[in-house]
Amino acid sequence: MPRKAKITTSTNDESYQRQRTEALKEANSDIKQLPKTAPKHLTGVASRLWTTLVPALNKLGYITVADKSTIEAFCINYSVMREAYENIKDVGAIYENSGRYYKNPATAVLNDATGKVKSLGGELGLSPSSRATLIDLASDDDGSLNADAIADMFGGSQ
Repeated sequence: MPRKAKITTSTNDESYQRQRTEALKEANSDIKQLPKTAPKHLTGVASRLWTTLVPALNKLGYITVADKSTIEAFCINYSVMREAYENIKDVGAIYENSGRYYKNPATAVLNDATGKVKSLGGELGLSPSSRATLIDLASDDDGSLNADAIADMFGGSQ
């Protein structure tokens, strides 16, 4: 199975990858961008992630309304991942009941949601190298994303 095409504007990556990204941005220029407000069914962490992440993705120019369901799934799975982790912090990965030990079901939920976040993030260009590109594209003086804002997207400041 061939490797997925890399979406990048970083000068550290291959020129054909940057050219492919620019061609994608040009092809998407007539397609409507994603709304900055989260869909009503997204709540809590998922909604906050949407409202932080979508403006940055819109700015990059290669994400459009056609990607809405992928971004929704990313935000939802990120929220589920965080909720499962909170449960594991509270209950533990293993718990005791009536003298027997059980694996906390939240560990499986965390594992599943983490895999989906990683996969969907890759589809959206949210790998570590892509986040580095977001940081490079953002400048502090124009009010756009900076390293702290990108960390906040993923709960880094909580």
